[in-house]
Amino acid sequence: MADRLIRIGRVSKIDYQNGMIAVTYPDLDDSVSSLLSVVSFNDEYKMPEIGDEVLTVHLPSGQARGLVLGKYWNKHNNSQHTGPDVFRKEFGHTPGEAFIDYTDEGELLIKAPGIRLVTDSGSITLDEIINRVNTEP
Repeated sequence: MADRLIRIGRVSKIDYQNGMIAVTYPDLDDSVSSLLSVVSFNDEYKMPEIGDEVLTVHLPSGQARGLVLGKYWNKHNNSQHTGPDVFRKEFGHTPGEAFIDYTDEGELLIKAPGIRLVTDSGSITLDEIINRVNTEP
């Protein structure tokens, strides 16, 4: 394993509370790693699902120590919106379910089944705001 520091495998077990996953490597007779920490880019939390392909980096000591860098773009995992001036962040497991999309036209699009704004003084849904605006004279 020392010569295979960078690996591609499939998520086989998830420890949500500790942000760790075990990875199965089909090209290594389906060997399974120990639980590995998932790298947190910008303090974001979004765990991959069982069966997702992920990229891992192991220390030279073997499979017991390493990090999961995360999913990568491929034919099974691709973006719904692409381009040189496009930023898209998916929040759901199903593409298009919930996302923020900044388009090349300069528009920020937010899509979610529901949106709740929360402050120290309370919270309100976007639907409640729209209803208030539509019912005021």
